[in-house]
Amino acid sequence: MKIKLLVAPLAVMAAMSATAQDKAIFSDLSPENVTDTATGPMPAKWTFDDCVDWAIHNSTDVRKIMLSILQADEEVGAAKDAWLPSVGFSTSHSFINYPSPEEGRNGNTYGSSYGINASWTVWEGNIRKYRLESAKIARRQQDLAGDDAIKNIKLGILQAYLNTMYAKEAVEIARQTLEVSTSQTERAKRLMESGRSSKVEYAQIESQMAQDQYNLVQAESNFASSKMTLKKILQLGLDYDMELADFSFSDADVNAPLPTMDQTYSFAASWLPGIKSNDLSKEIYANDIKIAKAGNLPTIALQGGVGSGYTSGGPSWSSQMGHGFNENIGLSLSVPIYDGNATRRSVAKAKLAALEYDLNKENLLDELSQTIESLYIEANNSKAKYASGIKQLEATQLTAQLVDRQFELGYVNPLDLLTAHNNLVNAKLELLQSKFMAILSNKTINYYATTEVSLP
Repeated sequence: MKIKLLVAPLAVMAAMSATAQDKAIFSDLSPENVTDTATGPMPAKWTFDDCVDWAIHNSTDVRKIMLSILQADEEVGAAKDAWLPSVGFSTSHSFINYPSPEEGRNGNTYGSSYGINASWTVWEGNIRKYRLESAKIARRQQDLAGDDAIKNIKLGILQAYLNTMYAKEAVEIARQTLEVSTSQTERAKRLMESGRSSKVEYAQIESQMAQDQYNLVQAESNFASSKMTLKKILQLGLDYDMELADFSFSDADVNAPLPTMDQTYSFAASWLPGIKSNDLSKEIYANDIKIAKAGNLPTIALQGGVGSGYTSGGPSWSSQMGHGFNENIGLSLSVPIYDGNATRRSVAKAKLAALEYDLNKENLLDELSQTIESLYIEANNSKAKYASGIKQLEATQLTAQLVDRQFELGYVNPLDLLTAHNNLVNAKLELLQSKFMAILSNKTINYYATTEVSLP
């Protein structure tokens, strides 16, 4: 008996936009929020929603996004501050020694000056405007990165949660199988003791019981590994004994109707964070081109200041400072004439960088179409396997019951009994696997088509 973990096809972990509830974690951010973690009692039995909520509040990836958002806020603030004037205070002090001073002149002179100067760029080709727009767009992209992180967490937990449920049910199948093989072994022993079967036949059946014991141990190990993977996503301690909430899926969950492939693709393309973020990049590229072109435009700046000074050997310090006090204001115009083609090269580079948008958009849409198509193929295949698996299980159960009765009557040999036994086990596991694969594909497709993911 070999138990396989469920694996979502292609980009099942694709990023998606967050709901209003998800966005709440990114509101009212502060440096303290980045280090805050979830507190309070852990649930006795973890539902899917419990796992998602816990992971979002403890995820390192989410905290990195929170930090990036704070950094983006500072970039927006810096872009706004570029509109402010600059004001500074300056002072200079000097001492001059004259080895051969004129008669009546001091050979040592001390001088000082004091001034407060201000400057403000009136116009520079709207570079500040475009940089502020780009900073705000980059801030929106960080929000989308937060959506991406949260949705990756949700779909990662969906796969890990279903894997754990699958492994748990596989353990139950292995346990039931062991009970059957144990009963068969006990019956074979009685037949051997009564002389109706040989020791070899008994040994064969006993060997199957030992194999089923090992299969149970392996199934329990797979279940523990699945729980460990889920606990890793939730960042729970290794010693924590996690227990999932009890619920099961019905045939209706497996065969749930799905939207058309075109509908799912169109809707997903309209709100996937990666695609939306790439669309915002187009606006940043456009601003970069405008900024580069501004190198050919004049710059107008306004300067002003107040100052005074003092030189030793003259009137008193206060008198010189008072009479020397002055105010000044000026306007400067700088017109570029030739910059060695630097501006022309910058514009060309910005235009080439803008071409990246179209290439990225095409790649993102191609990946999305392949992902959607793969999900539908997997969903249809799993549903078909599940439907045929039900019939196959019914047939193998009847066969196993018949062979078991025939063996007891001495009509079949142990090899036929063991073959029927293993066929029944394989049929149960294949049905279980196709069931969970169908549910995983269904839930993922509905997530692309509705932005919501949940388990009963």
